[in-house]
Amino acid sequence: MTYATRDMLLKPIERPREVVELPELGEGVSVIVVGMTAKERSDFDNQFVSRKGDPMKKRIAEGRERIVVACCRDEEGKRLFTQDDVVQLGKQSGIVIERIVNAAQRTSGMTKDDLEDSIKNSEEVPDD
Repeated sequence: MTYATRDMLLKPIERPREVVELPELGEGVSVIVVGMTAKERSDFDNQFVSRKGDPMKKRIAEGRERIVVACCRDEEGKRLFTQDDVVQLGKQSGIVIERIVNAAQRTSGMTKDDLEDSIKNSEEVPDD
């Protein structure tokens, strides 16, 4: 058995990625879905922690769209979407979004329960 060293754990590894076919958008259309880093996962989860006066219910309802924003990339590895695209993504076919979400969960090591827990366990925290 070999145990990981500090250096091994501090050196980032290549993130999993999946090319997801989206036939609903046209023949041969696909999107690249890249797994989140630990920091990106924390940032994703923190979107569901509310500050006073924050519209938390809206963010909870947009959980799937938000994971699409976090994980979809272009061929150069740049994000395809920003948080400003969340509402528009919500208008896309559920089949398309769910296919991307499933790949995002796989590549990020996130189970369906993890995603639901991030959203359900959101809480309101006081302002700093």
